[in-house]
Amino acid sequence: MADIVYNDSSVNDIKDNYITLYSNSHPSIAATVRFWILLFLEIPSIFCSIFLLYNLYFDRILRQVLNNHVIFVILIVGLFAQAADASNYLTYLHLGYVWPQTTINCYVWWFIGAASYNLLGMLMAWTSIERHIIIFHHRRLNTQKKRIFIHYIPLISIVLYACIFYIICIFFVSCQNTPDYTQLWCFRPCYLGIFNLNLFDSLINSMLPLMLIVIVNILLVIRFIKQRQRLRPQIQWYKYRRMIIQVLSCSLLYLIFNFPVISMNLALIFGLPYGSTGEFEIFIYFFSFFIPVLMPFICLGSSKEIWIKMKKNRENSTYNKQNFSTSI
Repeated sequence: MADIVYNDSSVNDIKDNYITLYSNSHPSIAATVRFWILLFLEIPSIFCSIFLLYNLYFDRILRQVLNNHVIFVILIVGLFAQAADASNYLTYLHLGYVWPQTTINCYVWWFIGAASYNLLGMLMAWTSIERHIIIFHHRRLNTQKKRIFIHYIPLISIVLYACIFYIICIFFVSCQNTPDYTQLWCFRPCYLGIFNLNLFDSLINSMLPLMLIVIVNILLVIRFIKQRQRLRPQIQWYKYRRMIIQVLSCSLLYLIFNFPVISMNLALIFGLPYGSTGEFEIFIYFFSFFIPVLMPFICLGSSKEIWIKMKKNRENSTYNKQNFSTSI
């Protein structure tokens, strides 16, 4: 879930505003509607993620395609977000309080919610950059050594950075975490009350990836249009076009549901009173869950190789059934 941020007002005043907002603008009907919408989408999304991960891992050809590796990691991060973040949110919508009411549950929710949400943005930014390399500088990846330094190390570094940063923020920052089981997201991790750390998190881990996604994808489209006549043979043109459509689709999904959250967070950091926009804030955070929930469908829809494989399997199944019927 997107980070809920605060300005440098007193903690008690902030918490009073927080409780007032949710007690006044969290009616059971609205909560029920949000619960069923998210649950309706999350269940098939989890199955879609597992299906994609299975094919991307166990199909040797798909596993060896470099641009599938970051998609594989994005799907895993999304699964973690749905398992710990979205599931806790659904429980809160259904019961009206956090359950199970344990400190470890809140710590896990804080860590997964913050890390997965921002890690998805970092991975999308890297995906956009890597598509430039694969399409226009593919010779830089033609040896195992080059692939290690240009492909594998950046991907692993991004994941490690996000995990280490939020482990430190959630578990080791010198402030007192006080979970409140009556409030969404157990109220909040205490590091969000540290202005400089909160600002760094929002600007570097949230805003910077968003800006990179926008700029790099615009440049990717412009460069591809200008150079497509030089992309020979034609099979390369269609291959690269599919790759661009995939990254543009995933990036657009992320931008649509992420930009309002980041804008709200920055406004809160720089003094906007929390709760001043009423239910608008609640629904902004609700729609941020659509990023990990809808991402598997976008990935599946843009993965032509998997659709071709599914079609062949269906044809083989039909052929085998016909042969079996004939033999009988």
